Amino acid sequence: MEKEFQKHESNILNIQNKISEETIYAKSFSIYDLNIQREIYSKNSNMVLPLASLTKTMTMLIVLNENKKDNIVNISKNALLQDGDYGFSVGEKLKIEDLVKFTLISSANDGAYALSELVQNITEKMNIKAKKIGLENTYFLNPTGLDISAHKAGAYGTALDMNLLAIYAVKEYPEIFDATKLTEINLKSESGKNHFEKNTNILAQKIPNLIFSKTGFTNIAGGNLSVIFQNKEGHKIAITVLNSTFDGRFVDMDKLINLLYNWSY
Repeated sequence: MEKEFQKHESNILNIQNKISEETIYAKSFSIYDLNIQREIYSKNSNMVLPLASLTKTMTMLIVLNENKKDNIVNISKNALLQDGDYGFSVGEKLKIEDLVKFTLISSANDGAYALSELVQNITEKMNIKAKKIGLENTYFLNPTGLDISAHKAGAYGTALDMNLLAIYAVKEYPEIFDATKLTEINLKSESGKNHFEKNTNILAQKIPNLIFSKTGFTNIAGGNLSVIFQNKEGHKIAITVLNSTFDGRFVDMDKLINLLYNWSY
């Protein structure tokens, strides 16, 4: 038993050494192995940083907790005032489940805002939920993650917390968050309009056995990215990078996944 433990620890030390030799642009990142329920490598993983659209994972959790998936959401004028245009129109009707998937894949701020309007005091409930599931260093100021001002972000948290959030989301609603591995989404609203968007994670097609994916980017946050994938040994691994660059988050993630895919514990 002791020999087996020592072998496992040696394997972890080996992958840690390999990761330490890589140049990672992100200010913070966390690698968490779900099979052994352990963070196996990190850099500033408890540093509180802006989250940008990683926020939307929690927003969608609260919306799903408080609404039936086949209920209808109407796109409001206020939703369309959010940053970005995804082709929605005022009064357009969509199934909650459809809009949640579309919002996660495309990171649509108008979609996130429209869904958030279904829940009273949603930001407060997001923060309560964060504490309940053990995200001790995370707090939300709005449901989109958009910057509030030039110096104030819409949400703050840590790389480790974002891994734990992704893991929780996949466990609670696997049939919903499974869609985040898609490379694109075609959505037809209940009003008859078609919406097509590609996944904001440009690595979605490349990552082997992808389980979960969510991007984030604002001027304050820089480039963020969370994924869960399964390596060739069957280990499910969550990785979050925070405060990289717009392109650097994908470079960072690609390097880490290439190392971890062939790793065995």
